Amino acid sequence: MAFTKVHNISIFRKVAMGLWESAGDPSVYGFLEIDVTHIRNMSSPTPVVIKAFSEVMKQHESLNFVMRFGRLFRRKNINISVMVNINENGAHDLSFATLRDVDRMTMAEIEWHLAKGAKQIRRRQDPHLGFALRLIHKMPHFLTKTFLRSFAFLSHDLGINFSFLRLPKDPFGSVIVTSVGSLGIKKALVPLVPFTRAGVLVSIGKVCKEPVVIENRIEIRQIMHLGVTFDHRLFDGSQAALMIADLEAFFKSYKD
Repeated sequence: MAFTKVHNISIFRKVAMGLWESAGDPSVYGFLEIDVTHIRNMSSPTPVVIKAFSEVMKQHESLNFVMRFGRLFRRKNINISVMVNINENGAHDLSFATLRDVDRMTMAEIEWHLAKGAKQIRRRQDPHLGFALRLIHKMPHFLTKTFLRSFAFLSHDLGINFSFLRLPKDPFGSVIVTSVGSLGIKKALVPLVPFTRAGVLVSIGKVCKEPVVIENRIEIRQIMHLGVTFDHRLFDGSQAALMIADLEAFFKSYKD
């Protein structure tokens, strides 16, 4: 069998190749179907989902863990990162914007910070992440894995602050959110990324009209599909069930 080496790959693909190499996965997956018919502004559901998870994390501190040296430590802050699609001259790449202390933000503040972060990233103007991505882009493939593992160990396990090198501390936070609905995908599940140390990953699917049984009658409702992946090492099924119940309660009572 003949193979042709691929030279021109995205930064995200280069990082992914350096992260996953062996079996052994603590991921637990599940879907949530959220009725958002009563929410008027769902053309861009990402800020609402971020707000929902920030509230859940604030209510349940046991969900806000990070693993260091095989032991669990509680994060002092609630930070949520959002994957940002970059389209340059027809070539696609993937990066992320992180909202720090998001539980203290109003919905308007979440929308503003999210828009600002995405704009900076797409213009390659992020003061921290831009430097890190340029560094990885120029790095030889055989060094990528070593760099990522070393940075994760020094930053997460040893707690070294690399801000003097313009590398962000705990860059991904507690939860990673990605909007697959913006790509026209109804629902999807995303894998845990060991390097990030995030315990929960959420994919936001396309909001669609679907038939739903309500009080023994069928109604057409606006349904949003959330794909949730969590790290079973950080919390178990009972804690996940509480998270799901609170998420459903948040969306049921949410008013925009």
